[in-house]
Amino acid sequence: MVDISQTYKNDGFEAAKELTEAVIDGGYAYQIGPVAFKPTWANGDQTFRTTRKGAVSYFVGGDEDYDDLGFAIGSAPDPVTGERSAWKDSWFDLSVRRFDGETAIVQGLLYTESEDGTVGYVDKTWGFQKDDLGNVRIVLHHSSSPYETVDEPKKIKNHTVNNRSFDIDNLITKKEVLAAQEGWTDALVAISQTYKDEGFDAAEELAGAVIDAAYGYQEGAVAFKPTWAYGDNTFRPTREGAVSYFVGGSDKYDDLGFAIGSTPDENGDRSSWANAWTENAVIRIDGDTATTMGWMYTEDEAGNVGYVDKTWTFQKGDDGVLRVVVHHSSKPYE
Repeated sequence: MVDISQTYKNDGFEAAKELTEAVIDGGYAYQIGPVAFKPTWANGDQTFRTTRKGAVSYFVGGDEDYDDLGFAIGSAPDPVTGERSAWKDSWFDLSVRRFDGETAIVQGLLYTESEDGTVGYVDKTWGFQKDDLGNVRIVLHHSSSPYETVDEPKKIKNHTVNNRSFDIDNLITKKEVLAAQEGWTDALVAISQTYKDEGFDAAEELAGAVIDAAYGYQEGAVAFKPTWAYGDNTFRPTREGAVSYFVGGSDKYDDLGFAIGSTPDENGDRSSWANAWTENAVIRIDGDTATTMGWMYTEDEAGNVGYVDKTWTFQKGDDGVLRVVVHHSSKPYE
């Protein structure tokens, strides 16, 4: 990314675009098929860049089919002058690294520093797959602005999960993936309705059961970046953090409890979830793992409908059960 930015500054757009194309061809898996790519600055009908063309445009702009600034060119334009500063450095602070068969996932904070000295960060998830030639390529890239930005997040504790064994007879099917998604959205509504009808303790018990059944915490850290989480609590690699995000009630986390219902209104009132569903942009089946990327919609009992950008990666265990090992959810950029 820094090389593209410096090339643009020194050699102009055409040279930067040529380098970008080489980077994408060498680093992403568009030769194999659609990539689950949700860039930071992308929104609306152009949120997902499943094709090489869309990825190149996001990095450097210049394509009439996309409304792109070109993230790799440099910082966001100054709101007054419109000027941009080239990137001079970039680094990654890792939360979770997972090895699942021929797929690997990393999740954490990606920092950027521009030449004017400004440092920023985004929430980042990458999924890599090793092809038949031994090349490691990106098949998943979900990047999002923090729900709320803090000046200096604490150094993240690193978690690594090694789960490299793979049984060729244990392949995931699309039908199983769609069923797992439906199970997740149904569980969200069930937790909300349980809270409304039976109170916090019953909702917390159900949330714990859902997480135990649907997430892979039994095997180790899960790469979970929830929508409403930020700052030092952005990532939830442990079961405790996941339960808190769903229903709140933990002294260690500042959580509203996403599964309880909508965000509080000006009076602090919340509306229970009445329905939830997914709309997929990409479904990737990679051995015993599968990745979906798209929108998850929620409807509360007041009739309000909203959506978030959602990525899940599921792994099929030896028991035939699909469990979430990656979950990156973010509010739309606009």
